[in-house]
Amino acid sequence: MAKIKIVSNPYERQIHFSYFDKGNGRWEDIREHNANSRLREIVSEKAFFPFKIKEMIDIIIAEYDNGTEKTELLFEGTADDYMELENACRQEHVREKLFLSRTEHVLENARDIFDDIKEIFERVHPVIRNVVSDDANVIKDLNKVSDTLNDIIPICVFGNYSAGKSTFINALIGGEILPSGGDPITARVYKIVRSSQADRAKVRFEYKEENTEISFEGLECRVTAGDTQSELAQQVMCALEECKKPDIFFYIKCALETINNIGKKDKDSKTLGSVIELEIPFAKNGVLGQSHNHFVIFDTPGSNSATNAEHAKVLFEALEGFSNGIPVWVSQYDAIDSEDNASLCDKIFEIKALDNRFTMIVLNKADSSDLPEDGFSEEHIKEILEYAAVEKMYAAGIYFVSSIMGLGAKKNGELTDKHYRKTYRLQEDMFADPEDEDYMVLYDYNIMPKQLKNNAASYSEKCHDRVYANSGLYCVESEMENFASKHAAYNKCQMVYMFLNSVIEESNKRISGRVEKLDRRRGIRTKELESSSTQLIDSILEESQGLEKDYEKDAKIQIKGFLGEAIREDYSSEKLDQIAAELQKQNEEENQFSEQEENFEKAKDSILDHLKSNTQEMLKGNLLETVRTTKDDLVRDFQKILEHKRKMDLTEDKIDEATSDSLIEIVTQDYKENMMKAKDFLNEKIKEIWVANAQMMRRRFVEIVTGSEALSTAQSSELSDVIINYQGLEFDDHAEDIFIKDKFLQGMFFGFKLMDNEKLNTKKLSDAYNDKIRKNIQLIAEEVNDNCFASFRSWEQTLTSNIEANITKYNPELRDMAELIQEESEKITELENYRQLLLESFAAIKSRMDWKVLQ
Repeated sequence: MAKIKIVSNPYERQIHFSYFDKGNGRWEDIREHNANSRLREIVSEKAFFPFKIKEMIDIIIAEYDNGTEKTELLFEGTADDYMELENACRQEHVREKLFLSRTEHVLENARDIFDDIKEIFERVHPVIRNVVSDDANVIKDLNKVSDTLNDIIPICVFGNYSAGKSTFINALIGGEILPSGGDPITARVYKIVRSSQADRAKVRFEYKEENTEISFEGLECRVTAGDTQSELAQQVMCALEECKKPDIFFYIKCALETINNIGKKDKDSKTLGSVIELEIPFAKNGVLGQSHNHFVIFDTPGSNSATNAEHAKVLFEALEGFSNGIPVWVSQYDAIDSEDNASLCDKIFEIKALDNRFTMIVLNKADSSDLPEDGFSEEHIKEILEYAAVEKMYAAGIYFVSSIMGLGAKKNGELTDKHYRKTYRLQEDMFADPEDEDYMVLYDYNIMPKQLKNNAASYSEKCHDRVYANSGLYCVESEMENFASKHAAYNKCQMVYMFLNSVIEESNKRISGRVEKLDRRRGIRTKELESSSTQLIDSILEESQGLEKDYEKDAKIQIKGFLGEAIREDYSSEKLDQIAAELQKQNEEENQFSEQEENFEKAKDSILDHLKSNTQEMLKGNLLETVRTTKDDLVRDFQKILEHKRKMDLTEDKIDEATSDSLIEIVTQDYKENMMKAKDFLNEKIKEIWVANAQMMRRRFVEIVTGSEALSTAQSSELSDVIINYQGLEFDDHAEDIFIKDKFLQGMFFGFKLMDNEKLNTKKLSDAYNDKIRKNIQLIAEEVNDNCFASFRSWEQTLTSNIEANITKYNPELRDMAELIQEESEKITELENYRQLLLESFAAIKSRMDWKVLQ
């Protein structure tokens, strides 16, 4: 049996394949085993794992199935990806060939850790601003990360003219907003965000280099920003006054048409800005209108025009500051193989804000396309996927859509555009009535991996609005929501991770720069100071470094003695058995188990009683009748016994499971309490060590100062007072909430998986508890000590700088230099503290995204 292992890490966009070599008993890279394996061609950067599953399975079966035994397939990764793989392996032709299982190495689903990562990032957000407030590029990236964490997902709709982009976006919104048609004259990008209120909307744009805003409040509208008397504002207001339809969407469309016409007239000038921003309500009966994610839709200019270069520039600028974007290429079935589309695809891949692994190809106006009634053949699908543009863009599937029918479904057929209204009225029955001769289900034509298509078909069939579902729009919006809620979280987590890493590098550079400045100034000071003063300062610094090393070493020795006190009495299996017995008894009482046992015993007694009475009847001579009665009694009594036994076994399993769950809960809670108590105990003891070290260092510095000939008696006394009265050692406890929660109180502690009819193994549980608590308390001691040591070093550095400043001030010519040295020392200390918090936050985020081993 061949063994293949798939390791999928969506945080790093990597998929790795290994083959188990039975000869040497180890896993080796698939390329070592088979240099020509097609698995090496699968690259995660081009698609999410679920979209590659079918291809992987087909390759593995083709290359490793021997026709006699199943290939063993092992998976390491997230639960989400494993579930997708498991669903694919359930298909009959696959499960006959593959045996799927998981290893103990797992990654957390991004959506399960996202809130924690967001919380950690928000905690260090102000610190980052303090560290890099003067770096515009870092602040720009910081704002981008913040926006990303606020669930903002840009949807970038692009395509060539006449593809129906505007109608498609109107369908996503659920309102007739964007003017359709028009010549490719101007480079305008519409940026559309969802309004928080159903009767409020805003249109924002730049007119004559002035920001202008028109607000809609129900059927009332006014200019709320910019020049109310400008030509454009006046034309818009006049146009709105002529609107006769009492509909907020119609008002907005009217305003946009007016603005668009002015843009066409002024095409060669910069009178009108290149981005028009809309804040409008989305239809509540659509997926996007109900979503908790904040979608931002970009309607980009068409790309098959003479102004294509300017269009691309406008699009790049409009998407600046965004990430995790969904590229949506809108075309038509009979135009996807055009030269214009192939050229357009190359430009889209250059936009960093878009996640090209989730490019959606939407074939609009599919209801008027010549689609085969029985669906596409495998050969036809292969031909479509080999088109130049499709081959470049295909990632998240090809979706067949009728935007007009989807829009009409959201508006219950109440459409204002004549063409929309006519099309919807003529085709409504065809999309709504399964008995219609030309019944149309567009999502059936979608091209995507089989298990994903089956899933899409399943949820589309459950949609209560047949027209909305059959138009294909519901499927498109559902996949957008799926991306935003599930897949985008991986990018967001990785983005925070990478950003924090870069900020730490930047803070390291700044600290290094400060240290170099400090060394240069100390060098200048050394040359200017008298030799005796220089020697005194050098003695202080040398003694400081020596004591620091001694204290660090001694602290680690002392901490070992505290560990025994921090660890409470170990759990023994006997103690756990006792707790389990008490829980078992309680659960038996709650489930009335004794009554079931009693009924079972009565049933057994009943069969004996019937045998006795029937035997007596036989002795009396009633043989034939008694045999029949005995047979009937035996069958009936035996059925009763089996029924009571079945009920009793079910109850016993339920009791065992409840007992095990309760025991795990008790042990887990006890673990948490012990960890927090240990942390508090160690925190107190270790802080005492470093406070004592600080006092000893003070006394040693006083000894050096009073014994020096570089200072007069008065100066020596004055400096000794400065040292003695210098502020006490204070500990920066910012790390406590991070490392305790993130490293020791997250996830499964004792997640034993119970087999059928198996009670919890208390010996294994007690061993796991005792081992885990010993190791983690030691880690806590190390963490607390590192944190205290960092605080001590900061205190030590500021103290020595203060001593230097006081020694130097006795030389009036170097007084300013002393102040600069002290200023640099304080800045270094501040940056060190910031860096420590950044490092701890970075480590906490990394631990969330790291591999874990299931117990």
